[in-house]
Amino acid sequence: MICSGIIAGSYFNAVLYSFEIVQFAFYLRHFRERDGLPVKLVVFLCVLIDTVCTIAICACGFMYSVVHWGDVTYLAKQYWPMSTYVFCTTTVGVLVQSFLISRYYILSSSRIMTVTLGLFTFIAFAGGISVAAIPIFFAPYADRDKAMVASIIWLSSSSIADTLIAFCLVLTLARASSRISVKSTKDIISRLIPVIIQSGLVTTLLALLILATYLLKPTVNHSAYFSFCLGRVYTLTMLFSLNLRTNLRDKCRECRVNTLGSVTSGETPSKAFSGVQAILTPVGEIHFGSVQHQHTVEFNLDLKELASLEDSSDGGSNISKAEPSFSPPNTV
Repeated sequence: MICSGIIAGSYFNAVLYSFEIVQFAFYLRHFRERDGLPVKLVVFLCVLIDTVCTIAICACGFMYSVVHWGDVTYLAKQYWPMSTYVFCTTTVGVLVQSFLISRYYILSSSRIMTVTLGLFTFIAFAGGISVAAIPIFFAPYADRDKAMVASIIWLSSSSIADTLIAFCLVLTLARASSRISVKSTKDIISRLIPVIIQSGLVTTLLALLILATYLLKPTVNHSAYFSFCLGRVYTLTMLFSLNLRTNLRDKCRECRVNTLGSVTSGETPSKAFSGVQAILTPVGEIHFGSVQHQHTVEFNLDLKELASLEDSSDGGSNISKAEPSFSPPNTV
């Protein structure tokens, strides 16, 4: 009973870690030189911590099922791999959540909601650290119920944080989309919203499943079927959303979209354009949640000038007078 969850969870974790390495290699190939230092630092830290966590999980499975198989005295206690994997999982979850919260703040500039999201993330981190520390002082499996309160705080707070982050990002993007008249921008947002929903839903459901399994049988390792994989799921959702930018770029090339600020024939920039000002950079890079989109055309346009042009225009007739400077795209 003790080893069944550990062995199966180790296999599941190994599979997800393999997928993570593939996504990480794709990220290095396409975005290592393009992303800023904070983004690359988060990605590298998550992969590094997941590597340490995977080593601890494999060591746990090997010691319980091979080295000390049949040793009742050894199997009745928890050892360093248990605390290590919980600490690594907690840290990765906090890193990914903090990264998404920062993207939300850039997009919405809502300090109150950002602080609220950060509070739930901090509570989840504190609960996870407590769960990791308890096996150090209470090693026997008979004392695993002592971590029940800390586990509830950790997993429930993490689930609430994931749900709120996804909800806030989706709501902010939906509001921005409703105020934007440029069809190309609305298409990009419509592609991002399902990704954000799926990312938040997967981690939330997995955390709740781990909590429910643990509460049903706290003295055995059935929760390891799912808990060993939680950290890898966090990193995979982040890497997937970052790597999705390649697909968005290809789609935008197909529909001849150069930049969020571009004005197609017959379209007048909306005043809601200033609402997404925070996610534009001087070189035409879009930040939506955890997804960035690097355009093939560098587009330099002062938003205040664009707003003044719009206010002074009659039916958009003066928009054509704005001459944004741009450099030709690199041909492939």
